[in-house]
Amino acid sequence: MAQPGKTYMDDTEASAEGCRRCGSCCEEGGPALHFEDLDKIKSGKLPKSSLITIRKGELVHNPTKQGVWPAGVELIKLRGTGNTWCCCYYNRDTGCTIYDFRPHACRVLTCWDTAEIMAIMEKNTLDRLSIMEEDDELVPYIKEHEQQCSLAFLQNLLEDKSAVSASEKKRIEGLVNFDLLFRDGVVRQYHLNLEEELFYFGRPLFQLLQPLGIGIHQHKGRLGLDW
Repeated sequence: MAQPGKTYMDDTEASAEGCRRCGSCCEEGGPALHFEDLDKIKSGKLPKSSLITIRKGELVHNPTKQGVWPAGVELIKLRGTGNTWCCCYYNRDTGCTIYDFRPHACRVLTCWDTAEIMAIMEKNTLDRLSIMEEDDELVPYIKEHEQQCSLAFLQNLLEDKSAVSASEKKRIEGLVNFDLLFRDGVVRQYHLNLEEELFYFGRPLFQLLQPLGIGIHQHKGRLGLDW
């Protein structure tokens, strides 16, 4: 992906000519979903398998701040295709394949005047618990995972990775491995596929560290971090 979790087009990419159907907004990443989209999810028009969770604190491209910042709220996005953030419903030959019931952000976006899309950024957005039923068996696992694997520390890494202490590095490495074990247990118990895992738990923690230049290696069945 070009930039972590990019959600909206920058003002600098806008055109005064109106929509040219170039597909740039779709290729830069699927939109974040809002409460106006909840019925589309409940009806199955936008199934969970097409969604990915961007957790609060995950590093994302923020066009209002012109850079990468921690997400201020949890976001639910249409997932990308392959190893890119290109919207899974975008076809380069035919365009949007769900145009008639496209998400609210897509309806609001006009790339030549981004004021309206900027105004709704991280506002009235959906999160996992607003989509799921209260009695869903996976809700307690999501809450426990959020508690045990908070992403609050990413802010410090973004500001100055070199200042991280040895003990903090060890703690983060422990979180990376706990995250994988936790996911594996839930995936096995509930027979989740990859798309479902990415909705329920977002991307693995080790992937969220990679844009910061932190590599990984395997040693005796565990992941180690290369700082």
